[in-house]
Formats: sequence, C-alpha cells, structure tokens
Amino acid sequence: MLGQLVEYANRKVSGVETGFTTKEIRWLVGVSQDGRFTELIALDNQRKTCPDLAQPEMVGMPKVFRSLGHSIEQASHFLADTCAVIFKLPELDRSGSIKKPDEHQKNLQKHQTFRLLMQLASEEVASLRPIYQALSDEAQLEAFYQRLLLETQKPGKDKLRPTDKISFYLDRQCVLDTLEWRDWWRNFRTKISVKSQLEDEASTGKMLSLATGELAEPAPTHPKVMNLGGSAFGFAFVTYDKEAFESYGLSQGENGAVDQISATAYRAALDNMLGDARQLGEMKIALWYDREIPSENDFFDRLWEPESAEAGAEANALDRAQKLLNAIRTGEVPPRVSQSHFYAIAMSGAAGRVMVRDWQTGNLEDFVKGVEAWFSDLQIVNSRGSKKAKLPGLNRLLMSLQRPKSPEQKLDDYIKPVKMLQIPFWRAALNPSLPIPYAAVAKLMESHTASVMKGEFDQALKVKQGNEADAASLGRIYARMGLLKSYHNRKGGYQMTPALDPQHPSKAYQCGRLMCLLAQIQDTSSDADINAGVVQRYYGAASSTPALVLGRLTRLSQHHLSKIQRDKPGLAFWLNSQIAEVWNALDKSLPKTLTLEEQSLFALGYYQQMAFNRSKRSGDPESGQDQAD
Repeated sequence: MLGQLVEYANRKVSGVETGFTTKEIRWLVGVSQDGRFTELIALDNQRKTCPDLAQPEMVGMPKVFRSLGHSIEQASHFLADTCAVIFKLPELDRSGSIKKPDEHQKNLQKHQTFRLLMQLASEEVASLRPIYQALSDEAQLEAFYQRLLLETQKPGKDKLRPTDKISFYLDRQCVLDTLEWRDWWRNFRTKISVKSQLEDEASTGKMLSLATGELAEPAPTHPKVMNLGGSAFGFAFVTYDKEAFESYGLSQGENGAVDQISATAYRAALDNMLGDARQLGEMKIALWYDREIPSENDFFDRLWEPESAEAGAEANALDRAQKLLNAIRTGEVPPRVSQSHFYAIAMSGAAGRVMVRDWQTGNLEDFVKGVEAWFSDLQIVNSRGSKKAKLPGLNRLLMSLQRPKSPEQKLDDYIKPVKMLQIPFWRAALNPSLPIPYAAVAKLMESHTASVMKGEFDQALKVKQGNEADAASLGRIYARMGLLKSYHNRKGGYQMTPALDPQHPSKAYQCGRLMCLLAQIQDTSSDADINAGVVQRYYGAASSTPALVLGRLTRLSQHHLSKIQRDKPGLAFWLNSQIAEVWNALDKSLPKTLTLEEQSLFALGYYQQMAFNRSKRSGDPESGQDQAD
C-alpha cells in the first residue's frame, strides 16, 4: 500500500518535497514595505504550500536553538501559523476570561519562536524584512491584536477564530506563493537536522524501507494527513506513539521503517486524493490507477452518481459499463487500458489516527464487471411501470436503509445504526460474488414496513414534477426495492427481474401481489368508508401472517368487485383474471407465517404488481384512474 501511494505521489503530485506541505490558510495580513500591518484579508481556507517540520524536528527545535544561545521553550511553524501564535490571540469565554490559560502561555512562547524564525530568515531574505519589522513593533502588534479581537466577536460562521491559520500579504501577493524564502528554509532544516543528529546519541542505523524496499534512515515519526476532515491537527497514517506498538527494542518509526522522503510522499498522495474522495457513511474512499486511463473508462464516481450523464455519454452507469465491457471483449479497448490496475482505500479518522477500513486492488476490466453486476442487480421498474427506475448511488443506498434524517439530527448520530454496513456495501459493489448482508435487509424492512403503514409509501408515489422532497421519497423507494432484489439475486437460485414476474415460485412474492390487487379493488370501490387506509391497516399483518388476513380480504373483495362489474366491466374482468393468476401460483393455499426474508419478497411482489397495475391504467379506458399519476 505504501509503495503504491509513493508511486502515485511521484506521478501525480507536483512538488513533493520533505519540509513542505499544503495547509488551509484562512486569513492574510497585509504588510507595507515600511513594516506596517495594513489590512486583514479573508481567504476562505485556500490551500497554500507552506514550510513544514516533522514531529521530531518540532520536538528538537527548542533544544537546537538553546544550543545556539537562544532562549526558546516551544517550537513554532514558519511564515504561517494560527492567530493564537502569531498575534497572541487567546480563546475567550463569555465573560472575557481566557478559556485555557496553560495553552495560551504555550502560544506566547511559540510566538517568540515564530519571531525568531522571521528574524533569522529576514537576515538573508530581504523581502521578509517588512514582516519582521512589523512583528517587532509591539504597538503595531497590539493594535492589530485588537482588530482581530473584534473579528472574533462577529456573529456567524465567517468570524475569526484563534485557531484559524494566518499568513502575510506583501507586494500584492501572499508571501507563501513567493519563492525567495524556500532556499533559506531548506538550508535551515538541514542545519537543525544535522545538529539534532549530532546531539542524539541513540541515532538509528539504516533499515529496509517498507515503501521502497531500499536501505534508508527510518523517519522516527511521519507527517500527518490533513485532508481527512474532522480535525485541524491532522491524522497519523503510520504511528508508534505508544509503548504497546513497539517491539524487539525498536523505537517509534523503527518498528515499521519508512524513509522520510517516502513518508512525505505518501502523505502528499493521501492529501491529494482525499480532495476528490467519495463519502460513504463515515468513510472516505479514494481510488486511483497505476497509469493514466481515459476519463470515460473510470467508473469510480459513477458508483455514487450512476445517472450523471455527460454530453454524448450513455444515460447511466449500467449502460456505460455494458458498452465498455463489450468494447473490451471485441478488442476495441487496448489491453494497456483494460489491464490497468486500480487501488482503492477506505479511511476514517479515529483518535488522531487514520483508520484504514478497507483496501482493494484489481484490474480495470474486473472493476467494470463489478459495476455492471452491481447496477444490474439493483435495477428495478419505476413506480409507473413504464421504464427502469433511476439507479441509486452508494450513499443513497446506505441511507435508504432507515427513515429520512430529521433536520435537528446530527449526521454522525444518524448514520450510527447503519455504519457497520458501509464496508460490506462497498465490497459488494466491486465483487459480484459477495452477498448483500442480511442485516441490511432487516434494517430496510423495518423502515419500509413502517413507511407503508403510515401512508408515506403511497404519498411518495404521488410525486409532483420538480418537487425535490417528493423525488427524494420516490428515490428512497427505488433504492429499497432494488436492494431487496439484489439481496435475493446474490443468494443464487431463482433470479428476479426488474419488473413483475408472474412465474415467481415464492408464495411470499405472490402474497404481495395479491395484497396489491385487493388494495386496488377496495381503492376503486365507491364505498369511501371502506376504502380509506386499507393498505395502512392491513399491510403489516398481511406481510407476516398472510393466511390470517388475505383470505378475509379476498372474501370482502367479492362485494366490491360486483360493484366494479356494474360500472367498469373491463376493469373487473382484468382484476379477476389477475387474482385468478395469483391464486393459481399460490396453489390455492396461503402460508400461515412469513420469515423476515420472505416478507422482503412480499414487499417486492406488492411493489412490482403495483407498478404493473399503474402501467395499464392509461391503456384501459374503463379504469377510471388518474391519468396524471
């Protein structure tokens, strides 16, 4: 894994160099040529290349400076740091008192180090002298401190915070974008590194790097991944900061040796990929290839947005996957592309560390086969029975397992009941031989049955064109029905079709069909007091104990059918023929109880029969149904 990340960095990330990293800069301070602070500029967290020190360099900096005659207690960064460090801005409570006095004292010490770094740099880099001059003027520093303090008191998310990173704006450009300081920084790092090594009697020898396989000095600690989200301090990808992680007398990074250059490279690769990573539950997933491939052959984003068609592209991911696989089989796609290898990593943050949730590798052809099988299994007829429903993306599929998130609910709390399914879903999307977990069906059926009995299911079917809330509700139904179909198809045996299957051998499926037909009969009846809420009243019991409910509803339906026969004989004939077909498939006997798995077949039978019924409405002049539905 580390080797592939380093290879990606060397191929895709420009300017990967130890001692530099990208950071999100929230503010810039304008500095005039005569050394005065002039303005505060909001950047909205722009990413800038910044000087960077590894953890051992940060730890060793005060010791090195003291050996050179400087009275320094805390390390700091160079050119860019927090407002708390550069301008001594504390975090205040509502009464105006400092929230964390000990932390503020450390930041004051870091400020002295920051000023010392600016002093040393300005002695050799003339363009930095106005910045050091302004920082050395206590009156100016105090005046700008007061200005920043006012910014912290503004309402809303745009207010300044002491932890925001800040740098300088000089000669109409951000100082971080200039090149003059970089050679000084390289030389400075070399000096303090050499000084630290000479003073470190326990300096380690060379070891085989896990990233390159070559002999190298192992980095004691590695730079942190910054783009995973959830922490401004980043996450360690490789770390041995506890005694329990060490063995055989080895210390820190010696336990899994990676040279400093490779550690910087893999961190740069992860930060670069995380910018385009996809969210699934609480995970971020990044995927890349070992070579450049045409963008139309990359299906990673399509797993989240299967219906996102670009100009000239097929309507959805399934169509595109089938076309590409055919092109591979006929030789239209060169082996160089079809045999490209992909690497996929799923990550989340946990207690300051990167938690690698999953690691997948394979070739492009197998990846596309997995995508094709995934969406083929999920394909289901739409609610009108007129065409295939829109395919659900991975995240929508995971969220469809439970009821919609309420506005006041936190996302972390909302996904907690289903987050154990994020990895099985991801793996199943790549591997057609893997099943849909039974736990997903159990969670889905709980939510689906509740939505039917509360009338939400029927309400969603009355979708209004252009209404986003209605479209989301309908999309949730499609995702649920598609997932149930996928579950049964991946178990093996009888393969379900997207639309109604009158020959389906499951009695549970046929019971769902019967429930739908009986509901339509009562819905069509003129007796308003009877037809109100028949599905809501009986669906739950019918799906678990069909013999107890469906037999009685069938007998009651004869009265309503006789009324339909008088008013709409064509519709009555069609309904009678459908019911006869179902009873024939049931062998004229209803099961007493249904398991949860069978209840999912009941749900599919109900839905597919409903879609079939609605497809017939516009073609039946006697149906009397709403043509706009």
